[in-house]
Amino acid sequence: MSNTRSPVNFVDELRLVSYAFLGVVRRLAARSIDGFNSVFTVDSGVRARFYRDQGVARTKQGRYWQALPLLEEAARHWPDDEEILFHLGYCCLKTEQTREGIVALERAARGGEVSLRVSSILGMAYIQAKEYQRAVDILRRAIERTPGNFNLHYRLGLALDHLGEYDAAIAAFQEALNIRPGEIKVYQSIGFVLDQQGKHEDAVVFFKKTAELKEVYQES
Repeated sequence: MSNTRSPVNFVDELRLVSYAFLGVVRRLAARSIDGFNSVFTVDSGVRARFYRDQGVARTKQGRYWQALPLLEEAARHWPDDEEILFHLGYCCLKTEQTREGIVALERAARGGEVSLRVSSILGMAYIQAKEYQRAVDILRRAIERTPGNFNLHYRLGLALDHLGEYDAAIAAFQEALNIRPGEIKVYQSIGFVLDQQGKHEDAVVFFKKTAELKEVYQES
Protein backbone atom coordinates (compact mmCIF):
# COMPACT_ATOMS: atom_id res chain seq x y z
CA MET A 1 0.00 0.00 0.00
CA SER A 2 1.33 3.43 -0.91
CA ASN A 3 2.08 5.73 1.99
CA THR A 4 2.02 8.88 -0.09
CA ARG A 5 -0.96 11.18 0.10
CA SER A 6 -2.37 11.95 -3.36
CA PRO A 7 -4.82 14.67 -4.38
CA VAL A 8 -8.29 13.91 -5.68
CA ASN A 9 -7.45 12.31 -9.01
CA PHE A 10 -8.97 12.16 -12.49
CA VAL A 11 -10.70 8.84 -11.84
CA ASP A 12 -12.38 10.31 -8.76
CA GLU A 13 -13.54 13.26 -10.85
CA LEU A 14 -15.04 10.87 -13.43
CA ARG A 15 -16.81 9.02 -10.66
CA LEU A 16 -18.09 12.35 -9.36
CA VAL A 17 -19.56 13.20 -12.77
CA SER A 18 -21.24 9.78 -12.92
CA TYR A 19 -22.53 10.24 -9.38
CA ALA A 20 -23.89 13.67 -10.25
CA PHE A 21 -25.42 12.36 -13.50
CA LEU A 22 -27.35 9.69 -11.60
CA GLY A 23 -28.69 12.45 -9.40
CA VAL A 24 -29.68 14.37 -12.52
CA VAL A 25 -31.64 11.40 -13.84
CA ARG A 26 -33.50 11.10 -10.57
CA ARG A 27 -34.25 14.81 -10.54
CA LEU A 28 -35.48 14.71 -14.13
CA ALA A 29 -37.78 11.83 -13.29
CA ALA A 30 -39.17 13.93 -10.48
CA ARG A 31 -39.58 16.92 -12.84
CA SER A 32 -37.48 19.12 -10.56
CA ILE A 33 -35.12 20.62 -13.17
CA ASP A 34 -35.83 24.06 -14.52
CA GLY A 35 -33.23 24.30 -17.22
CA PHE A 36 -30.34 22.71 -19.05
CA ASN A 37 -27.62 24.46 -17.04
CA SER A 38 -28.97 23.39 -13.68
CA VAL A 39 -29.18 19.79 -14.92
CA PHE A 40 -25.48 19.50 -15.73
CA THR A 41 -24.00 21.63 -12.94
CA VAL A 42 -22.26 19.68 -10.16
CA ASP A 43 -23.00 21.87 -7.19
CA SER A 44 -20.83 21.96 -4.09
CA GLY A 45 -23.27 19.90 -2.04
CA VAL A 46 -23.29 17.04 -4.55
CA ARG A 47 -19.51 17.16 -4.76
CA ALA A 48 -19.12 17.11 -0.96
CA ARG A 49 -21.57 14.21 -0.53
CA PHE A 50 -19.69 12.22 -3.16
CA TYR A 51 -16.32 12.85 -1.51
CA ARG A 52 -17.75 12.01 1.91
CA ASP A 53 -19.29 8.72 0.73
CA GLN A 54 -16.17 7.71 -1.20
CA GLY A 55 -13.87 8.72 1.64
CA VAL A 56 -15.83 6.75 4.23
CA ALA A 57 -15.99 3.71 1.92
CA ARG A 58 -12.23 3.75 1.33
CA THR A 59 -11.54 4.16 5.04
CA LYS A 60 -13.58 1.02 5.75
CA GLN A 61 -11.61 -0.78 3.03
CA GLY A 62 -8.33 0.18 4.71
CA ARG A 63 -7.32 2.50 1.83
CA TYR A 64 -6.41 5.31 4.17
CA TRP A 65 -4.10 7.35 1.94
CA GLN A 66 -6.73 7.35 -0.81
CA ALA A 67 -9.48 8.31 1.61
CA LEU A 68 -7.63 11.30 3.09
CA PRO A 69 -7.93 13.83 0.21
CA LEU A 70 -11.59 12.94 -0.31
CA LEU A 71 -12.47 13.43 3.34
CA GLU A 72 -10.48 16.66 3.48
CA GLU A 73 -12.47 18.01 0.54
CA ALA A 74 -15.75 17.00 2.20
CA ALA A 75 -14.64 18.61 5.48
CA ARG A 76 -14.13 21.93 3.71
CA HIS A 77 -17.83 21.92 2.83
CA TRP A 78 -19.05 20.47 6.15
CA PRO A 79 -16.39 21.45 8.75
CA ASP A 80 -18.48 20.23 11.71
CA ASP A 81 -19.78 16.93 10.30
CA GLU A 82 -18.93 14.17 12.82
CA GLU A 83 -19.03 11.37 10.23
CA ILE A 84 -16.45 13.10 8.07
CA LEU A 85 -14.25 14.23 10.95
CA PHE A 86 -14.25 10.82 12.61
CA HIS A 87 -13.11 9.01 9.47
CA LEU A 88 -10.64 11.79 8.65
CA GLY A 89 -9.13 11.52 12.13
CA TYR A 90 -9.02 7.73 11.92
CA CYS A 91 -7.23 7.88 8.56
CA CYS A 92 -4.68 10.31 9.97
CA LEU A 93 -3.94 7.98 12.87
CA LYS A 94 -3.60 5.00 10.55
CA THR A 95 -1.13 6.93 8.39
CA GLU A 96 0.91 8.00 11.45
CA GLN A 97 -0.27 11.61 11.36
CA THR A 98 -1.22 11.62 15.01
CA ARG A 99 -1.41 15.37 15.57
CA GLU A 100 -3.62 15.91 12.50
CA GLY A 101 -5.82 13.04 13.67
CA ILE A 102 -6.24 14.58 17.11
CA VAL A 103 -7.21 17.93 15.57
CA ALA A 104 -9.93 16.29 13.45
CA LEU A 105 -11.25 14.16 16.30
CA GLU A 106 -11.29 17.10 18.73
CA ARG A 107 -13.37 19.01 16.17
CA ALA A 108 -15.76 16.03 16.06
CA ALA A 109 -15.97 16.11 19.87
CA ARG A 110 -16.98 19.77 20.12
CA GLY A 111 -20.47 20.67 21.20
CA GLY A 112 -22.89 18.35 22.94
CA GLU A 113 -22.26 14.79 24.04
CA VAL A 114 -19.23 13.12 22.48
CA SER A 115 -20.08 9.86 20.70
CA LEU A 116 -18.63 6.55 21.86
CA ARG A 117 -16.58 6.00 18.72
CA VAL A 118 -15.03 9.47 18.84
CA SER A 119 -14.22 9.09 22.56
CA SER A 120 -12.59 5.71 22.04
CA ILE A 121 -10.44 6.67 19.06
CA LEU A 122 -9.55 10.08 20.52
CA GLY A 123 -8.47 8.34 23.72
CA MET A 124 -6.22 6.07 21.65
CA ALA A 125 -4.86 9.10 19.79
CA TYR A 126 -3.96 10.84 23.06
CA ILE A 127 -2.11 7.71 24.16
CA GLN A 128 -0.16 7.70 20.89
CA ALA A 129 0.70 11.36 21.48
CA LYS A 130 1.74 10.56 25.10
CA GLU A 131 -0.97 12.87 26.41
CA TYR A 132 -2.02 10.28 28.96
CA GLN A 133 -4.04 12.44 31.34
CA ARG A 134 -6.19 13.73 28.49
CA ALA A 135 -6.75 10.12 27.43
CA VAL A 136 -7.82 9.20 30.97
CA ASP A 137 -10.25 12.12 31.16
CA ILE A 138 -12.09 11.40 27.92
CA LEU A 139 -12.12 7.61 28.41
CA ARG A 140 -13.52 7.88 31.93
CA ARG A 141 -16.30 10.19 30.74
CA ALA A 142 -17.16 7.69 28.02
CA ILE A 143 -17.15 4.76 30.48
CA GLU A 144 -19.67 6.58 32.67
CA ARG A 145 -22.09 6.44 29.72
CA THR A 146 -21.05 3.05 28.32
CA PRO A 147 -19.58 0.90 31.11
CA GLY A 148 -19.71 -2.32 29.09
CA ASN A 149 -17.28 -1.31 26.34
CA PHE A 150 -14.07 -3.36 26.24
CA ASN A 151 -11.93 -0.88 24.29
CA LEU A 152 -12.67 1.98 26.66
CA HIS A 153 -11.53 0.02 29.72
CA TYR A 154 -8.48 -1.44 27.99
CA ARG A 155 -7.29 1.92 26.68
CA LEU A 156 -7.94 3.50 30.07
CA GLY A 157 -5.68 0.84 31.59
CA LEU A 158 -2.92 1.66 29.12
CA ALA A 159 -3.13 5.39 29.86
CA LEU A 160 -3.12 4.85 33.63
CA ASP A 161 -0.14 2.50 33.33
CA HIS A 162 1.84 5.21 31.55
CA LEU A 163 0.92 7.66 34.32
CA GLY A 164 2.30 5.26 36.90
CA GLU A 165 -1.14 4.71 38.46
CA TYR A 166 -0.62 0.97 38.54
CA ASP A 167 -3.44 -0.13 40.85
CA ALA A 168 -5.96 1.89 38.86
CA ALA A 169 -4.53 0.47 35.63
CA ILE A 170 -4.97 -3.11 36.87
CA ALA A 171 -8.54 -2.31 37.91
CA ALA A 172 -9.27 -1.00 34.41
CA PHE A 173 -7.72 -4.08 32.81
CA GLN A 174 -9.75 -6.33 35.11
CA GLU A 175 -12.91 -4.57 33.98
CA ALA A 176 -11.85 -5.25 30.39
CA LEU A 177 -11.35 -8.94 31.27
CA ASN A 178 -14.82 -9.10 32.76
CA ILE A 179 -16.13 -8.10 29.35
CA ARG A 180 -13.76 -10.32 27.32
CA PRO A 181 -12.34 -13.05 29.56
CA GLY A 182 -10.13 -14.61 26.88
CA GLU A 183 -8.37 -11.49 25.59
CA ILE A 184 -4.64 -12.26 25.48
CA LYS A 185 -3.38 -8.68 25.43
CA VAL A 186 -5.15 -7.88 28.69
CA TYR A 187 -3.46 -10.71 30.60
CA GLN A 188 -0.15 -9.60 29.14
CA SER A 189 -0.77 -5.97 30.11
CA ILE A 190 -1.64 -6.91 33.69
CA GLY A 191 1.53 -8.98 33.86
CA PHE A 192 3.63 -6.01 32.76
CA VAL A 193 2.01 -3.72 35.34
CA LEU A 194 2.54 -6.22 38.16
CA ASP A 195 6.14 -6.65 37.09
CA GLN A 196 6.66 -2.86 37.26
CA GLN A 197 5.26 -2.94 40.79
CA GLY A 198 7.84 -5.55 41.76
CA LYS A 199 5.16 -8.24 42.13
CA HIS A 200 7.10 -10.68 40.00
CA GLU A 201 5.42 -13.90 41.16
CA ASP A 202 1.97 -12.46 40.49
CA ALA A 203 3.18 -11.22 37.10
CA VAL A 204 4.37 -14.73 36.16
CA VAL A 205 0.83 -16.05 36.68
CA PHE A 206 -0.50 -13.65 34.06
CA PHE A 207 2.38 -14.26 31.67
CA LYS A 208 1.74 -18.01 31.90
CA LYS A 209 -1.94 -17.41 31.18
CA THR A 210 -0.91 -15.32 28.17
CA ALA A 211 1.25 -18.18 26.86
CA GLU A 212 -1.52 -20.74 27.43
CA LEU A 213 -4.06 -18.68 25.53
CA LYS A 214 -1.64 -18.16 22.63
CA GLU A 215 -1.17 -21.94 22.38
CA VAL A 216 -4.91 -22.49 22.37
CA TYR A 217 -5.46 -19.95 19.59
CA GLN A 218 -2.60 -21.40 17.54
CA GLU A 219 -4.05 -24.90 17.78
CA SER A 220 -7.60 -23.85 16.94
